[in-house]
Amino acid sequence: MNTHVRAHAHRNAAPATLDARLPLFTFKERRAKRAESLVLFLCFFSLLFPSEANSSSSSSILAKIRTAYGTPGSVSSTFVQTYAPAGFAETAPETGKLVLQAPDRVRFDYDGPEGKVFTFDGTTARQYVAADRQLVVRKLAPGDRERLPIVFLESAEALLARYDAAEKAVDNGIVEVVLTPKKPGGPKSISLLALAATGEVKRLILLDAAGNRTTFTFTQKISGAKRPDSDFALSPPEGTKILTE
Repeated sequence: MNTHVRAHAHRNAAPATLDARLPLFTFKERRAKRAESLVLFLCFFSLLFPSEANSSSSSSILAKIRTAYGTPGSVSSTFVQTYAPAGFAETAPETGKLVLQAPDRVRFDYDGPEGKVFTFDGTTARQYVAADRQLVVRKLAPGDRERLPIVFLESAEALLARYDAAEKAVDNGIVEVVLTPKKPGGPKSISLLALAATGEVKRLILLDAAGNRTTFTFTQKISGAKRPDSDFALSPPEGTKILTE
């Protein structure tokens, strides 16, 4: 879909709800001309791979991931995001920049003329679309939080208390860890592809209960200074319509 068509579809979408494809993500940003069911990440791979490693080996790579991202400052990466509704082909990819900051701050700045930004400040998620002059605000339940990449910032112990983990060597020094919830209610599965040596995450795949899949591919990881709280609690320009869910 070219930029003109995407922007047109977005402007004619139903009044905002947080886009399900976002790290919750997930927020329902309904675009009339993009028949996308509510979603936001979760991964199909945990159903494909049997448990080939015990929890202690999974614990090791999860601990490395937390060390790689749970710095005193912030960590940023570029990303490519794709969304595949169950039974349908992937939509056109979106690109942008992700910022993570311990203990649980997230910010997605999307490329493109719409000016879309998604943030999470630890309790509240916000999705701002400059082209629509609209901000959607939503308090996230624990199940919603599961669909955000703050999984990178959690301890191995906390994750393994909620998920069964299976680890599989892929190639080029990359391992895949598939997390499957021990209790229903959250994502169906979360797949992390990371460098075994450093814990840098190269891909995050999220599969929800309906079979909708969101995939993030990450590049150019950079550590930086701590970001101000205002970067994660958006203050939109005067005249912005604010919707609360």
